[in-house]
Amino acid sequence: MPSHSHLTRQVFRRLLANEPITARGCLRRRQYHVQAIQTRPSAQARRHDGVQLSKSVDRRRSFFQMFGLKPKKEAREADMDPGLDVMMDLERRTRLRARLPSKESVATAFEAFFKSKYNDHGSKVEDNQARLALQSLKYCLEPEVLNDPTTETIAHSEAVLTACICLNKRYPVSITSDHLELARSLHDLMADQAPKRAAAAVKSYIRMLCALGQPTEAREVLLLHEQRPQISPQAKDPEGHLPPSSADGAQYGALPASWGQILLAFCATGAQHEVTTTLDMVRERDLLATTAITRAMLKVSLSSDKIEEIERWWRAHHTVVKGNKAIPLSSRGMSFIASYARTVGLALAWCVFNSANDLGRSIVSDLMEENPPKPVWDAIFVWAAGTGKSVDEIGRMIEVMEESNDSGLEVEDHRLPNSATINALVAWAISKDDPYTAERFIALGRDRGIEPDAKTFVLQMEYRLHVNDIDGALTAYKNLQATDLSSDEDVLVVNNLITALCSSPRHDFDTIMNVAADLSDRRARFAPETVAKLSLLHLNRDEIHDVTDLLNTHAYHYSSVEKTRVREPLLAYCLAPTTPIARSWDTYTTIREVFDELDREARTNLMTNFFQRDRPDMAVHVFNHMRSHSRADTMPTSDTYVTAFIGTAKRRDLESLEVVHNQLKLDFNITLNTRLRNALIIGYTSCGRPRAALTFWDDIVASREGPTYNSIHIALRACEKAQFGDIKAQEIWTRLRKMNIELDNALWASYVGALAGNGNVELAVRTLEKAEREGELEVDGFVVGSLFMGTPGAEGQREVEGWARREFGGAWEELEGMGVEEMEDETRVFGIDRSVTP
Repeated sequence: MPSHSHLTRQVFRRLLANEPITARGCLRRRQYHVQAIQTRPSAQARRHDGVQLSKSVDRRRSFFQMFGLKPKKEAREADMDPGLDVMMDLERRTRLRARLPSKESVATAFEAFFKSKYNDHGSKVEDNQARLALQSLKYCLEPEVLNDPTTETIAHSEAVLTACICLNKRYPVSITSDHLELARSLHDLMADQAPKRAAAAVKSYIRMLCALGQPTEAREVLLLHEQRPQISPQAKDPEGHLPPSSADGAQYGALPASWGQILLAFCATGAQHEVTTTLDMVRERDLLATTAITRAMLKVSLSSDKIEEIERWWRAHHTVVKGNKAIPLSSRGMSFIASYARTVGLALAWCVFNSANDLGRSIVSDLMEENPPKPVWDAIFVWAAGTGKSVDEIGRMIEVMEESNDSGLEVEDHRLPNSATINALVAWAISKDDPYTAERFIALGRDRGIEPDAKTFVLQMEYRLHVNDIDGALTAYKNLQATDLSSDEDVLVVNNLITALCSSPRHDFDTIMNVAADLSDRRARFAPETVAKLSLLHLNRDEIHDVTDLLNTHAYHYSSVEKTRVREPLLAYCLAPTTPIARSWDTYTTIREVFDELDREARTNLMTNFFQRDRPDMAVHVFNHMRSHSRADTMPTSDTYVTAFIGTAKRRDLESLEVVHNQLKLDFNITLNTRLRNALIIGYTSCGRPRAALTFWDDIVASREGPTYNSIHIALRACEKAQFGDIKAQEIWTRLRKMNIELDNALWASYVGALAGNGNVELAVRTLEKAEREGELEVDGFVVGSLFMGTPGAEGQREVEGWARREFGGAWEELEGMGVEEMEDETRVFGIDRSVTP
């Protein structure tokens, strides 16, 4: 029987995952299908976690199951944000030039998408999502008729305001031009609307411009925003501080923050003179004494490493923060205090890193003029540790903080050490690769009744994974499970643990799946590297459905960069020569289903790989998938066709060649050129159809582009294999001589090979002897070898060998030095390269 704690854990897992709690011993259990955002191991691996969910109400054996046939497992539907499927459909139909969905449905999808992003505080608008949203917005704003009501409706809807707010929430993995264009479109749409809407639009637009390194444009946008009729100079209280935000005050509150972003963006680009110019503009607007500006300038000075500037802007920032005596610092809200504490931490960390101890003590002295809030105390403790204070000394500093509570503070304002205090110190010790000191800080906390929390165990896991102590990280992970994980602060490190377990040969599949299941049951997002590792793990166990479910659950929430980090390992696995062909094909089908954006180059590599592994049927399927695609960067080009023809030629697969050729005939995007026809000649010649191949030579001759030297070699190779090809070869040769084409040794070799290929060895020999006498040719090993290898049958080759030894002994010795291989029919092949390319 499992322990009570294990049972309790299983019950809460089911509740959090919205799954039924089913007793295995129950005779009449009813199962309900739940679409859960999770990845699950195979049936054998997850049987210990509970029953599998099914759409059926009861267990009944179907007709096919009576004979032992299992029903086919259905793949999980792709999990994506609401409305994203409609926006993807709009993009697809636009590419296909098909009938587009109604504007009402697209507008509804646009609203649903950003409403979902707004409600999910940890969610970001990734680059591919921004591109779809931008296309949808532009589509909805295109008036079909004069005064189209749909256009006006979306322009003044809450959806566009929500979109602006979402763009301001969190930076995505990669900010692209699509983010900028979306922010610009929203700004142009809302700039002249109500102040609150206009402020949200300008704030998101400036943020995107600064993030993409365009602070000059951002400053121009902000200046233009100030000139709009609804903008007026900001009123301040008697002490010179900005008033709290009101219904229409959001626009004013955004101004100092936006100026601060512009200052930091200029600093990031190294334009110090623009920082000075912008600061003058800020001073003209009487915004210098604001938290946002002084904080930004403090960060600018920290990047310049000028200690005088750092001290100056620290004083300015500290003065602004403590300046409003009517509102104590501890009463200004946790977000403000946390932001201030982070700024203090940055300044003190710079002092420690640059050994600026005098400045650090000066900053701490300023902070201690008044009893600082608890988060600021934590930053001071970390600074003290950085300056060499021992664990015991920091313990006495904590006692000083506790004693400060006797100075008449309200109970709710008491400064008491907690897990955040200890974790900040532990994080510092770990950053210095000092686990011993980290453990002493944990012991210091325990002495004061502060037990390690989730953050503490997360820090332990991070350090142990950093030193590749996977077993130690697993131990910390087990301790972590007994803590409150509601904040999801452990998700990143648990992802790293799963990745490390997948790479470790010492840990089994069940261990990995148990950790993955815990993360999955909490509906947490898997990191791209985690998804890639788990996918490869399932592929090596031939659990293709689990791979599909895993990718469908997570891939549609990733940015383009993150999707690449998932896709590339799968592509490498598919292309690896050690991967069994069946698994390679399964991997390809999964990649194709989930990563529709897979480009032409990657697909061509996959096609070539299947050709190299002697599976032209699979290669042609890959080609046909490219051919039927609607994306211009995926559909085959003439180079793709050439690669396919050469692949079929190497495998000598006539059926595959004809399939690709038929596709070429129907492809109106491809214009036949000499290179394509060269590839067709090579293909049909290799597949035993040299007469058909020579028809393309006639097309080349009749074309405006005409033949290349490669075309001549390729045509002569076809003549070598074709019945009565020597006659066609003589026609080609006669035309070349009439046109005074320069005939090098390689062309002579191809010509005599074509003559000998049809048994006309006597003519080939006479041709060589005559050319050598008249000084047109210097017979070498390659020419003799081409004549020898073009001659059919072992008997004919022996005759050529005897002639060559008598007439061109030096050339024959050169040929023998290249190595020879005897075939089953006693013919010999010398080590000369007679291959031709388009």
